Amino acid sequence: MEREALFERLNQNLQSDRILTLVSAPAGYGKSTLVNTWLTQQSLSASWLTLDDKDNELGRFLMYLIASIQQVEPDFCGDLFTVLQADQVPPPDVLVTTLVEDMLKWTQKRIVVLDDFHCIHNPAVLGVLNHLLISQPPLLHLMILTREDPPLPLARLRVGGQMSEIRTLDLRFSSDESRQFFQKVIGIDLPQPDIQSLTSRTEGWAAGLQLAGLILRDLKDPSTFIRAFSGGHRFILSYLTEEVLNHQTAEVQDFLLQTSILSQLCGELCDAVTGRTDSAEQLETLYSANLFLILLDESDGWYRYHPLFAEMLQSQLRRRAPHLIAELHRRASGWFEEQDMPVYSIEHALVAGRDASLVGLLEKHSWQLLTRGYSQRFIMWVEELPPELRRLSPILNTSLVWGKILHGEYPQAASDLIEAQEALENLSPEHPKRQIIEAELLALQSFIAQARGEVEEALALAEKAKSLVPPEEIRMKGSTALAYGVACRMLGRFEEAIESLNEAIQFGHELEDHITAMVAVAHLSLIFLRLGELHRLAAVAEVAIERAEKISRVAPLMIGYAHAALGEVYYEWGEFEKARSILSHAIRLATLANHPASLIYSKIAMARLCQGEGDLEAAEQSLAEAYEILAHAGPAWAYLDWVAQQVSLLVAQGKLQQAESLLISTKIMPESEVTYRTEGIHLAWLRWMIAHRHPEALNLAERIVKEASAGKRNGTLLRALVLGAKAGGGVEWLKQAKTLAAAEGYQRIFLDEGCELISTSSSELVEPLSERELEVLRLLAQGLTYTEIAQSLFVSINTVRHHIKNIYSKLGVEKQTQAVQRARELKLI
Repeated sequence: MEREALFERLNQNLQSDRILTLVSAPAGYGKSTLVNTWLTQQSLSASWLTLDDKDNELGRFLMYLIASIQQVEPDFCGDLFTVLQADQVPPPDVLVTTLVEDMLKWTQKRIVVLDDFHCIHNPAVLGVLNHLLISQPPLLHLMILTREDPPLPLARLRVGGQMSEIRTLDLRFSSDESRQFFQKVIGIDLPQPDIQSLTSRTEGWAAGLQLAGLILRDLKDPSTFIRAFSGGHRFILSYLTEEVLNHQTAEVQDFLLQTSILSQLCGELCDAVTGRTDSAEQLETLYSANLFLILLDESDGWYRYHPLFAEMLQSQLRRRAPHLIAELHRRASGWFEEQDMPVYSIEHALVAGRDASLVGLLEKHSWQLLTRGYSQRFIMWVEELPPELRRLSPILNTSLVWGKILHGEYPQAASDLIEAQEALENLSPEHPKRQIIEAELLALQSFIAQARGEVEEALALAEKAKSLVPPEEIRMKGSTALAYGVACRMLGRFEEAIESLNEAIQFGHELEDHITAMVAVAHLSLIFLRLGELHRLAAVAEVAIERAEKISRVAPLMIGYAHAALGEVYYEWGEFEKARSILSHAIRLATLANHPASLIYSKIAMARLCQGEGDLEAAEQSLAEAYEILAHAGPAWAYLDWVAQQVSLLVAQGKLQQAESLLISTKIMPESEVTYRTEGIHLAWLRWMIAHRHPEALNLAERIVKEASAGKRNGTLLRALVLGAKAGGGVEWLKQAKTLAAAEGYQRIFLDEGCELISTSSSELVEPLSERELEVLRLLAQGLTYTEIAQSLFVSINTVRHHIKNIYSKLGVEKQTQAVQRARELKLI
């Protein structure tokens, strides 16, 4: 039925640009019905999210919120959604910024309804919503439907005129509305005195009126019944619920009580719980009778009880048949298990009792839960098990260690690993699972050793783990292949690493294990960069990203690495815009995933791009941000990558003393042995020595070339050759570099190192000037000073100097007058 006065108030709230409408009243006052009916009259599409106690997890709440908004705004927070799908929750400030930024892209007002908000009490969830309300995206209208006022800044919003409220007094039915309700909804006509009496006794409470109506339509003397009850809402509700049940057959009463344990209902599920075979027909009958049943999906026949009615049915079940409750949940758990819906199955098993059957479910589905977005919930379930049950399960303990490693909690993982090893002792040597669990423990030890920098030990552990895995154990073949491949990469044994990581990808795809596959792809990408195999890198990374983000809509850990490595490829190919777009996406994903290593690597790659474009300030800022992350949470090995790029920038800025001090801090000196692990710093030393005109520069270049050639690391070799040409190797070294670079399409490596790119037999540039370089050149031709050019372009003098250095290099000149003359010859100005 329509409640025009309240509809008008809701319309005014929407039109007034207030960000929040709060509909707050006790259960059964028709909050959801009012707003839902009002929304059917609106031209704007609305997102509706009905909450329950399980939505107090921040990641789960946001994933459902974004999914509901995507029904009307398909592109809303796509990156954040894929990260949340992988069970990674960004820091609160990142979450709020991401939500607000995407809401600012909306072109029309959007209504977002949060129903049953009283279920939410997690401070993290409330904190995000608090900041969202403070930010006040102009096209967001949030509607909160709740039984009690939430701990949000309501007073501030109220004083600021940013909030409207509909409360219990507003929602109470008048006598006239009660009459319409009984006529239109219940289908009975009552005398006006009875209407007034019933409205008065229920205080216009919609749930009380509906329950009374269900009873009254079967009575010959409604007036006598109406006079017979009074009291508070809970008393009336309990009384009327029992009366409604008593008016049903014993068969229907049993159905209602037994199915009240279900948050959602369908025919097959109810059959499994009740032992009936006609539940689908029974649900249709109850729905037609307005018996507090809400249709969720007409095509599939899914329903739910009104929360208030479900509560009272559960109360009646606890009073009438408490001995049945655990068994009903066990039946529900069994049905969900048959449907391959392990989360629902485990949730019902938890209510049925923490026993061996629950342990069996957790063991069976542990890897699926860990790798498909339920890792945090799985960790919580296992940690809440009674100690005596957990101690008996080496499978659960090893799975718990995997969960901690996935979330980067290596110290806790090492502690839990000890408990897993102790749990293994509960299995006899002949137990069929013992060998595979031993292999799993070795693989876990390998990953923990890698995190500690104990690479040789990590490789030995991974090798032993691989040897214990039977051919039919696909999951463990993937995990051990990954452990072995990563250890080989860290030791520079690339051929073995590539073979093993490809195996891990294949096994990951077979099991739809996006995490194993993406971690393997990330490490493959790093290998291909060192090998200089750009086309191979691009092919592997693009396929993996497509499969994860667009097909499966999940952004597993380390996906930022794959994006960043791909961005570096397009930068090398000279495709600046595409490289910048990919690197920006990598930074965004790494930030959302709160994965420090990916974020550091992505920001270092972005710094190189900015430096290549001549934007030294942006490069400096990106490296400063990378260092800040590195200082707090980054892996130790990332420091060397950061130093190498920071030295490149300092040399470009002419800050040679700072560059030298930074290199010395690594304790890797020019005379130190060149290895796979040190070659990045040795290349940085070489760049510094060239700028410093050091006599030993060519000698260092020769040592790097020798080591990189022996290891077939063409990416490193190419850089050494280009720098070596500048160090005294001359044209022959540059020719070798160009020959090596041709097949993979390298371009930027020559330009970044300032090699002469003028064809002496042609009047055309081998590498054209960028738009910004042409701007600087035109201003130079007009006779402007460096300071005047900087002011004109709103950049620093250092950036101007960098552009001019690139211009001189590309034009093959050394002075300003020569540059202007050469540019005129080429008709550039």
